[in-house]
Amino acid sequence: MNKLKIILVMSIVLMYANSLKAQYIIEQIEYEIPINYELLKEGTDFEDPIDEAKFFLNLPEGKLKASAYSEYDEMEIQKSTIYISGDNFAVDSQTKEEGKITVISNYNKGIIYYVLWSQKKVYEMSKEDMENIQAEANDAVQKMMEQLPPEMREQAKMVMEAEKGQQESKQKIISTGKKMNKYGYSCDQYIIEGDNDVMTIWASDDILGLAKKAQHVSEKLSKIFKTDDKKEKDEWDLVSGRIPIEVRTYQMDPMIGARMEIQAITKINKTNPPAEKFIVPGEAQGFTRSSFKEMMNQMMQGQRAK
Repeated sequence: MNKLKIILVMSIVLMYANSLKAQYIIEQIEYEIPINYELLKEGTDFEDPIDEAKFFLNLPEGKLKASAYSEYDEMEIQKSTIYISGDNFAVDSQTKEEGKITVISNYNKGIIYYVLWSQKKVYEMSKEDMENIQAEANDAVQKMMEQLPPEMREQAKMVMEAEKGQQESKQKIISTGKKMNKYGYSCDQYIIEGDNDVMTIWASDDILGLAKKAQHVSEKLSKIFKTDDKKEKDEWDLVSGRIPIEVRTYQMDPMIGARMEIQAITKINKTNPPAEKFIVPGEAQGFTRSSFKEMMNQMMQGQRAK
């Protein structure tokens, strides 16, 4: 190998290594918009629910919000800030019920911390905790199956196997060819049709290296917190190599009606996050620690009380 080739190879290696070390601060919003059918022209009737979903998904955000506010007093918009540094990440969010919540992932320790600031509590989830939760969930399903009559048990098994086989095949992404500027980023539109929902993704080119970094962190995390579930691909997987700036999901539920969820990345800063964002508060700050399983038990008790 000549010197020029060595220099080129080393340059590529260094560029890739630096992209994985890149640090980010990402601002994101997430909210649900109720569907206001007054936005339809009089006499409009969709024979296919997919066409109805596409109509609402393609409406301007301002128009959707204005119609929602005219019918409902308020609409909760959850704001989150994501900090990525090396193999670790932290997420700050604010909820109406719990106030400020922070999730901190420490890859070296193999622990995820769930911080409830209003309650001054920190819940820890380790690899072993995840494995125990999955084992208990599998046992619960097995016990439920054993209590079913033989014919219903077979039907349930067939349904579960069918769902496993269909999950990924349902998600087929199609580029619409439409382009739009979203939150300052030039995006292309993609649409994904499912059995009970339709999704549109406005994705931008990965000029900041964020998609590569997100994949790297996700792969690192999945090595620690393995799961048996073969879940549907998320928006990052669906537009692999690109950044899903805005994702709209139109849910078609015959029981509760249609609704739309919107998630958007409003700002991306390729910068070094403050070190304190990855520090878990302790006793000195008046915080107590317990296991993630204890938090789940408390949540279940709260649901039973309702």
